[in-house]
Amino acid sequence: MSMSQVDDAGVKSHERNGDDGEAWAMLGGVLALAASSAVLLAWQVATPRAIGLAGITLDRLGAALTLLVGGVGAVTFRFSMRYLDGEPIRRRFLRRLAFTISSAYVLMLATDLRLLIAAWATTSLGLHGLLLSYPDRAEAWRPARKKFLISRLGDAALVAAAALVWRDWGTFDLGAFLRAATAGPVVGPSATAICLLVAAAALTKSAQFPFHSWLPETMEAPTPVSALMHAGVINAGGALLLRFAPLVVRVPEALLLLSLVGTITAVLGMLAMWAQVKVKRTLAWSTVAQMGFMMVQCGLAAFPAALLHILGHGCYKAWSFLRSGGLPASAPSVEVVPPARTLGLAALGTGWGILTVAAASALTGFRPDHAPGELALAAVAALSIGQLWVVLLGPSRPGRSTFIRLPWAAAASLAASVAIFALYRGAERFLAPVLGDPPAPEGALAWLAATIPAVAFTGLVVVHALLPALGRRASGRAFHVHALHGFYLGAVADRLVDRAWGRRIPKGAEHA
Repeated sequence: MSMSQVDDAGVKSHERNGDDGEAWAMLGGVLALAASSAVLLAWQVATPRAIGLAGITLDRLGAALTLLVGGVGAVTFRFSMRYLDGEPIRRRFLRRLAFTISSAYVLMLATDLRLLIAAWATTSLGLHGLLLSYPDRAEAWRPARKKFLISRLGDAALVAAAALVWRDWGTFDLGAFLRAATAGPVVGPSATAICLLVAAAALTKSAQFPFHSWLPETMEAPTPVSALMHAGVINAGGALLLRFAPLVVRVPEALLLLSLVGTITAVLGMLAMWAQVKVKRTLAWSTVAQMGFMMVQCGLAAFPAALLHILGHGCYKAWSFLRSGGLPASAPSVEVVPPARTLGLAALGTGWGILTVAAASALTGFRPDHAPGELALAAVAALSIGQLWVVLLGPSRPGRSTFIRLPWAAAASLAASVAIFALYRGAERFLAPVLGDPPAPEGALAWLAATIPAVAFTGLVVVHALLPALGRRASGRAFHVHALHGFYLGAVADRLVDRAWGRRIPKGAEHA
């Protein structure tokens, strides 16, 4: 046998081993997905009992979250195998992707604080490696470094919370800690500090203000990384809060913090998203806004809504990013609706939305007067009905006047309201074995946490209606430029990162 034949045989053997590794990784993802699905289906016909083993608890919450991680992970891994076919980074990328997905899967199930911290950190480290899949691109380094430093702040907050749990309760078991900390009518100072540290860790993980600017800047990473990041990893902060929900709901300071920061993030994300012209940056700012709203839901103690949001947004955003590389269909000309008509329809629709929300509440058993947070959630639903009216009745339709379309809009509004609160009630029952029966937040801080997002989202509705008029003014065009650049908060964060890390990038990295 000649030397060339030996070399060819070695190359083929190497490639075959690589293909075998990819096949085993894909099989593992499919099995994990099947396990989560089987557990969810079994619990629909049997008594819901959590299964605990070696710091991992498989309950309804964990099964739902791992179903999302496993599903998005399997689809992303399969997509990556084709997307990077022929690329020299392919094998290294797939190993890192499998490592990150596995870490995120464990993170969603971990109830031993040591295992939770380990999975929390390794998920972040795996994502850091994926963001630098093309290390020769200089534009990839700054957002990756920014994300790395922000994640270390979250790690420190979570480690500090675990240290306090061990010091004052002598355990690393999350379930035992929550039962002990919430046994009395009042939460002590130590438990309050732990809850605030957990909230801070969640804010850093889910790209909340002022830790959000790295997310829209990670466009140098391959498309599968964006899909996994925006559909799975970014939800880790919400998953952490859901795990600590029995304690979070008893700490008004934490609820106010989550509501305030989430509202600021959602408003910034929406304003920046409306100004973008590139598809992936629009999707990235959309994720910032959506994660802000998810934090608001946690701040309103509407944890069933937060779980629904995580699952729905994760599936939608994975689909959006994985199809973002295709050529978009030619968009039809869009009629610019006058601001006065938009505002009028939004006001009428919101008024009708209040009635449909009341009717849907009576039909589904949802009680908006049960707590300030649920009242605020009902107000946001009514605002959403107003926006539905703008979409259905705003543009003129040949041969179909507004009055002819009005009954259809009214019926669609009622159906949407019933669907919203039926889903919420279903998620509430689904999570009841995990969350128990926590008290409804009350008091001045709870009302403040509910008022802030309701007022802010009402303001967003008005601003969105006035955008066509603002675009004709110099001040409006200047505002558009500021929003396009995320109000320059990323530049401020860049300067801080440069001070901490330095400006140097590895040799060989070049600007595009």
